[in-house]
Amino acid sequence: MLDRIIDETAPRYRGPLPKPRGLLPVPPEIAEEVARDQVTHQPNFSEEYAKSTRDDWTLRYYYEGEMVASRSTPEGVEVLAVGPEEVGRYYEETPQEKRQGVMIQHP
Repeated sequence: MLDRIIDETAPRYRGPLPKPRGLLPVPPEIAEEVARDQVTHQPNFSEEYAKSTRDDWTLRYYYEGEMVASRSTPEGVEVLAVGPEEVGRYYEETPQEKRQGVMIQHP
């Protein structure tokens, strides 16, 4: 589970440094933990659930506690805007049809 992964070098602990935008890379420790859980909890841990878990944990790894507009893609989680001002601008400037599947979260 994510609570077993503590990486104090993770971007969320480094202060106001630029964090990745767009498609987020999955940290190796998260990929390994999800794979381990998927094997341990078969058959209830489907590939769809594994992807959802990987996306959620990856988003938390980079942006825990921050407001984020993101969406799940086949390749992983994509960050579109971070922080209340940027998220607000994203919603004001992006047509509704291009916001399909976008979620606002505080991971």
